[in-house]
Formats: sequence, C-alpha cells, structure tokens
Amino acid sequence: MASRLLAGVLLILAVALVRCSAERRSSGHWQDRDADAPQLPRPPRFGVQESPLPPLRPLGLRKPVAAPPPPRPGTPRASIRPYHPSPPPPPPPLS
Repeated sequence: MASRLLAGVLLILAVALVRCSAERRSSGHWQDRDADAPQLPRPPRFGVQESPLPPLRPLGLRKPVAAPPPPRPGTPRASIRPYHPSPPPPPPPLS
C-alpha cells in the first residue's frame, strides 16, 4: 500500500516537472542556450490567426484611472428602524 502511494506521488512530481520545464522552454527562458542553434521555421497553423499581444507595461507606468463618482445624496432612502411592538393593553379593572 505504501509503495503504491509513493509511486503515485513520484509520478505526479515527474509530470509536474515535465510541465514546468516545457512552460519555461516555451516562454523563452532558455533562449540564450539555444541562440547559436539555427531557428527552424514553424509550420503554418490552420484556422484563425490571432494577432500578437502587445508587451505588458510595468505597473508604475500605467495611466491612472479615474475613480467612480460618489453617490448622489438627492435620492431619499428609507431608514431602517427597529421594530418596537405596542405595549399590551392594561388589564381590566377588578371589581
């Protein structure tokens, strides 16, 4: 039982490592190692061709966005009042 659990954990770790290294390769972290290798032309993809995304700007260089306007005080709103039941009627006089 413990050996199956260990094998499963090792398999999951191996898959995660392979995915991580594939993502690093596709994001260009290892371009300096492959700079002297000739670039092979990629085969054309069929279907809809997406335009390349513009590079992201650092957070400090983005244009400030105006805050939404404050709520207008002209609209009356119902105030919430606590419920106070009326007191019970006085008992009838004893004769």
